[in-house]
Amino acid sequence: MNRKLSESLEDYLEAIAELIALNGHAHTKEIAQKLNVKMPSVTGALRQLKQMGYIVYNTHYPVQLTPEGVVVAGKVVERHRVLKKFFSDILGLPYDKAYETACRLEHAVDEDTIARFTLFSEAIEMRQDAKKLQTYLTEAMGFLNPQDDCKVVLLSNLKPNTSAQIHLAGRNIPEDKRKDFITGTQVVLNGISLDKTTYHVRLGEQNTDIPAETAENIWVKTVNLS
Repeated sequence: MNRKLSESLEDYLEAIAELIALNGHAHTKEIAQKLNVKMPSVTGALRQLKQMGYIVYNTHYPVQLTPEGVVVAGKVVERHRVLKKFFSDILGLPYDKAYETACRLEHAVDEDTIARFTLFSEAIEMRQDAKKLQTYLTEAMGFLNPQDDCKVVLLSNLKPNTSAQIHLAGRNIPEDKRKDFITGTQVVLNGISLDKTTYHVRLGEQNTDIPAETAENIWVKTVNLS
């Protein structure tokens, strides 16, 4: 009779499926090496999976997945793939960190959550109306770990009467408009219109109004007043 799989047993099923896909077989020693565990642990886990009906396991023979094991292992592998892709391709994490994070979280999410990860990822990557969001995310991720003491934020995120310096006019701003925002120019947010569509700023020596869609794409460095 099948029971709910523990996180550890899911890891074993995933390893078996990946080894079979890669090598055409999954020997006990290969499973131990892949999961970095000792042989007695592998033997105990395989016996449990056999009892649960997910694998065919006989000593000295490669481990095989039963039809039900193929389905369950496929779901585990797919959860890992979706999460790794999201962390790597959408959040921009390095491959190793994306893989490690996916390994930690793949057991904690259900199929509905994975479906939503997939929907969000595909929308960000494939929809034309998400291109501006892609551009913004690419720029924003570049400022997550500042190399100096200055903090880079969006002009739209400044508090009123806060002084800053223009750092970058984002690529979502039309090219002919970017020249109006020169790197290093002092900018002060004087206020925001009641409908949140216009930002009143002092840019250099002049007061001017900036549309919200522009302010949301101007990166500024806050001035250290200490």
